[in-house]
Amino acid sequence: MTNRTFLKVQALELRRLLESAGDDPVMIPQLKVRLAHVEKELQATQSQEGLFPSKDRDHPRTALFLEGDGVRGSEGIRPALAGEVMIQYEKMFIEQALHDEREAARKAGRQRRPRGAAAPALLFTGTHRGSFGLGFEPQASEDGALLDIHASSLVNVAEALERVAGNDSVSLDEAIRPIPTSMLPPLKQFLKTLAQYDIELRLAFSERIALTLTAGQIQKAAEGLQRDMTEETIQVCGTLRGVTLESGHFDLKTESGEIITGMVADALTEDDLLNLNGLTNEPCKAQVQKTTIRSISGDYRSTFVLFSAEPER
Repeated sequence: MTNRTFLKVQALELRRLLESAGDDPVMIPQLKVRLAHVEKELQATQSQEGLFPSKDRDHPRTALFLEGDGVRGSEGIRPALAGEVMIQYEKMFIEQALHDEREAARKAGRQRRPRGAAAPALLFTGTHRGSFGLGFEPQASEDGALLDIHASSLVNVAEALERVAGNDSVSLDEAIRPIPTSMLPPLKQFLKTLAQYDIELRLAFSERIALTLTAGQIQKAAEGLQRDMTEETIQVCGTLRGVTLESGHFDLKTESGEIITGMVADALTEDDLLNLNGLTNEPCKAQVQKTTIRSISGDYRSTFVLFSAEPER
C-alpha cells in the first residue's frame, strides 16, 4: 500500500467515525483535528505527484515549499526571504556536490576532481503551487556524467537538514559531524533565515518522499547553531608540514607553535594539492576556515578546512 493510499483509507475511516460520533463533545473535536491533519498530508502528496512532469522524472529535481510569515499562500513571497533562501540553498548544494564528486573520484581511483571541471550549480526552474514553492534542478554538465552524483547531493542536503533540525535524539555535535564542514555556514544561514520568518519547510523530490520540517524544529535548530557553532575564515602564518594526496589531510605549524590539522577544501584539484605539497616545510600564508562546535559537556571542538596557501615573502 502506498503512502497516499494509506492516507485515503485513514480519511475515509475518520469520516465514518465522525458520522457515528453523533454529538459527542469529546470525540468530535479530536476526530476533526485528526481528519484535518490527514487531509493536509493528502494534499501534500497530491501536489508532489503533479510537481514534476512524467517525462522529466529521470532528471533530478527538487522544490522547496515555504509556509509562514512573508509568504501569501501560493500567490507570492517576500523578495528578501526568497532571495536569501535560494542563495543559501544553492551554496549548500555546491558544497555537498563538491564533496560528493571528490568521494566519487576517490572510489574511482582518482584523488580529486579533474582540473578545469565546471563547478556544481543549481538552476532555478520556477515556482510551484501549494504553499509557495521554489523549484530547482542541478545544472547539467555537457556529457551528463555527474547527474547521478548531483541527484544524490540534493538528497544529501535534505538529509543534513533533517539531521540538524528534525532529529531530537542526537546532540548538535553528533548531528553535524557527517556534514561537510564547508557546508555548515550556508546551512546555518539558511535555517536562520527560515526561523526569522517563522517558516515551515517541505522539500519535495521527483522520486522520493517529501521531507517536512516544522517552524518549531527550524527555530530550535537555528538557535542551537547560533549558540553552539561559530565559523570564521582566518589567515594563518606558519610552516606547512604536508598534505596527503589520497585523503586530503593537512598539517600546519603556526608561528606560535600551534599545530593545525584538518582537510583541504573539496574544490581543490590534484594540481592544487601538488602545488601545496611543494610548500612542505616552507614558511607560508594559508587561508583556513575554522569551525568551532560546543558539545553537550561544554567542551569546544574546532575543525579546519584549508582553502589555499602561498609562500611567505
